[in-house]
Amino acid sequence: MPSASAPAVVVVGAGFCGAAVAWHLARAGGPRVTLVDARGEFGPGLAYRTADPRHLLNTPAGRMSALADDPDHFVRWARTRDPSASGGSFLPRGVYGDYLRQLVAAAGPAITCLSGHVVDVAPPGPAGPAVLALADGTRLAADHVVLALGNLPPRLPAGLDARVRADPRYVHDPWTAPGPAIARDAAVLVFGTGLSALDLALGLAGAGHRGPVHLLSRHGLLPQAHRAPARPPDPHPPAYTDWPATARGALHALRMAARTEAARGGDWRDLLADLRPVTQAIWRRWPACERERFVRHLRVYWEAHRHRAAPATAAAIAELRASGRLRVHAGRIEDMSLGTDAITATIRPRGETTRVHLRVAALLNATGPAPDSRDCDDPLLRALIARGLLVPDPLGASIADDGAVIDAHGQASSWLHAVGSLRRPQLWETTAVLELAPQCQALAERLRGQS
Repeated sequence: MPSASAPAVVVVGAGFCGAAVAWHLARAGGPRVTLVDARGEFGPGLAYRTADPRHLLNTPAGRMSALADDPDHFVRWARTRDPSASGGSFLPRGVYGDYLRQLVAAAGPAITCLSGHVVDVAPPGPAGPAVLALADGTRLAADHVVLALGNLPPRLPAGLDARVRADPRYVHDPWTAPGPAIARDAAVLVFGTGLSALDLALGLAGAGHRGPVHLLSRHGLLPQAHRAPARPPDPHPPAYTDWPATARGALHALRMAARTEAARGGDWRDLLADLRPVTQAIWRRWPACERERFVRHLRVYWEAHRHRAAPATAAAIAELRASGRLRVHAGRIEDMSLGTDAITATIRPRGETTRVHLRVAALLNATGPAPDSRDCDDPLLRALIARGLLVPDPLGASIADDGAVIDAHGQASSWLHAVGSLRRPQLWETTAVLELAPQCQALAERLRGQS
């Protein structure tokens, strides 16, 4: 039973996962819930707090319900603001952020929202529950703690060093810190070619920037575009259990299935949609060595096809590239000269021996979240690892099937739980709403049963 003097559950992180878990816990007279967020924004998190209407969801609205048991919930809400919204609409990310804010607000006093940065958690003992320590000295007691930390902060791009990190013209995380003032005609170098990089390019163009924007990644792969309209998912997906439990074997089987889909008039995008319900099961069949092989050799290709851009986003990016204002480079940084009037980046293009020299006014990091929790400088994760309460993994942390965090002794915790990106080692696909919504609901239902 919950401690009489403590919140029953403290959820750390108030982005999508934190908001969804808290809502499910609070509904129908569930346990007391305290939702803690370092930024003091409850619902949108980092991903959905943008106000730029050019930043679109990369998933149709019909697949974005925060409530797994009510798949049309977001579409119905969106129609109260825009009657033309449909399940196939790619809506602004900021609109989705408003939806999540209202989800938390709708719970009323059942959810206590607290602004603060959790830096440590002491486990329960004979004398009482777990105690969370906040950076400002606040202490919170809880019978259950849920880590809904979202994506890890980005790491320094390859080829950069502490000199660059300290330079005011370098922006390590454009979504959390304001960048330098960039002249309208100045050149900009963006590290990364994924969805975040596309958003930065569109944001610069929308703000009136007219200089060249260079996107750089090792492979130079941009996200593929969604096709609209897409056919509904096939209720009978390919027989993945017949596929080899290896990265190379699965790639071969996937290519064969794509050819079959094309022969019947479909598209590889339809095939990936069919695989969504079973992607986690495929991943779980692979031994650790095959998962590592996939991450090392195939991850970049998977993500370019799996995490696609909204049609309008892809069209706008194509227009910028056609005009010459957006240039994509495949290669790596060999040298960075921090001059007083400009930064000169020396790039070695992929597969070539020549060098390319770019003179730019600013450097923006859009490489995405750090893939390894051991590289993260978050004080809470460091404290949990030091206490032996959490075991880091190259993709996240060791988590049991029900979301319980596994400690250094291999024991699944009865009080410390995780949702979202920390579960990547076990699930791989655990960043999109379609996978996160049922995960959050299942954990909340389990915790409600224990309270």
